[in-house]
Amino acid sequence: MEDKKENILDLTVIVPMLLKRWKLYLFCIIGAIAFSLIFIFTIPRYYACQVMLAPEATNGTGMNSLLSSFGFGDSQGSNDAISPNLYPELMNSKDFIVSLFPVEITTMDGKLTTTYYDYLLHHGKNPWYISLLGKIKNVIKPKNKTNINEESIKGKEVSPGFILNEDQHNIVGSISSKIQYNYDKKTGVISVTVNDLDPLVCALIADTVSNRLQDFIMDYRTKKARNELDYAILIHEQTKTEYEEYNNRYVDAVDANWDIINETAKAKLEALNNVKTIKYQTFAAASQKLEAAKAKLQEATPVTTVLQGASVPQKPAGPKRVFITLFLIVFSCFACSIYIIVTSKNAKK
Repeated sequence: MEDKKENILDLTVIVPMLLKRWKLYLFCIIGAIAFSLIFIFTIPRYYACQVMLAPEATNGTGMNSLLSSFGFGDSQGSNDAISPNLYPELMNSKDFIVSLFPVEITTMDGKLTTTYYDYLLHHGKNPWYISLLGKIKNVIKPKNKTNINEESIKGKEVSPGFILNEDQHNIVGSISSKIQYNYDKKTGVISVTVNDLDPLVCALIADTVSNRLQDFIMDYRTKKARNELDYAILIHEQTKTEYEEYNNRYVDAVDANWDIINETAKAKLEALNNVKTIKYQTFAAASQKLEAAKAKLQEATPVTTVLQGASVPQKPAGPKRVFITLFLIVFSCFACSIYIIVTSKNAKK
């Protein structure tokens, strides 16, 4: 038994045995090349555009503290409800993807200008095997058309992706597969990669997604400071109005009683003056709080550096035709070798 195993594993025996079947190898290689050519050239080539974003350090602020303020540092000490690790989930949400439907795009040849939704629905190309699988799926599982009465939710605040028909639902899945997000915990860099069959569409969507991601980060990081500023503005306007009202009343009273010397008039003027002083002090305090709220908003506003902006790709990102062809050739030769060794072993038995 051990002698048989040694013979099987002995290269001096295996190599000559394999070389004798070189015609079979040639047939397998030709078949692999033919299959790869048929398979590869039926798959449309796609392009990829990557955008990289990172927080920008400011004077007098350490990188670690800046990263922490953005949520890019250690998440254990952060009170943020949404950390950068969750940005991919947020950007892949239906609400965000549906917001990309009306984005206007133009193809590289300039022949088509339409919305991103219309482009994917009517002008998108899928590999033949995906189209075939879709047709088989429709035959096995017919479309389930659910009639939704939109009047029943009219006037209610619902998310953009609350009601989607089947075409919209499929486009959401298509867009989700075309956009990938990655967050590097070590460097604090967010990368956004968009794939598409058209290079210009690819770059336009990457730029749009990048801008909206920056807007989202800014809106989220400054939400509390903006609310405080809005409240400070409201109080400032109220106290200003009250102060101006009492100041005008005091001036009118002084003008009306400037030549009257009696204790009653003096008491009324003094009372108005006291109220006016209190209103002024309240107004001055509100003004200070307003300036402090503005400073806090400025401090909380994140600054994002675009390490790599959107650019129209010049070369396709895939499919890797040479790699696929070489892989199929190697795989076919390996399978052929296994077949020869197994059949030879069985023949000896």
